[in-house]
Amino acid sequence: MEVACGSRATCRAVLRDKRGQMVVELAVCIPIIMAVLGISINLMVFLGDCARFDRLAAEVVRTRASSATGADYGLGSSRDSVELGLKEQFDESDYVRPSVAAYAVSPDGSLDSGEDGVTFALLVHQEVYECTLEYRPWGFGNSFFGIEFSGITHTRRFTIDPFRPGVLL
Repeated sequence: MEVACGSRATCRAVLRDKRGQMVVELAVCIPIIMAVLGISINLMVFLGDCARFDRLAAEVVRTRASSATGADYGLGSSRDSVELGLKEQFDESDYVRPSVAAYAVSPDGSLDSGEDGVTFALLVHQEVYECTLEYRPWGFGNSFFGIEFSGITHTRRFTIDPFRPGVLL
């Protein structure tokens, strides 16, 4: 490195002033690099879990929602069965939580959650299962440099005919 200076003493003084500059720059850049690295890792894990969730949710709804087990018929027990199946698939991770909501689509097109006590209908209808995956970022706790993290959700809806097992509409 060539520095324009009058004498050797002034050249040494100029170089001595620049010795600590890289340490300061590194101290400023390390937290930013760590934040970008953490965000990109969390994003990749979330996208991978979303792809896995999309595949598994369709399979669990297809197999469990239209095939009642034993005497458990109705929208509520099917929803519980689907939710249990998804939780079994994601039980190893602490940062992912699946949930399921189920609705019956009446012939007039309105959605009914089955909360009014009527749980099993023989009328022609379709059922909608709304599967939601909630992801909580890991690695930073709930905040990073004062920024609070909330969960990110990914939702898929599946419509089935409860009288045609194994068919997604």
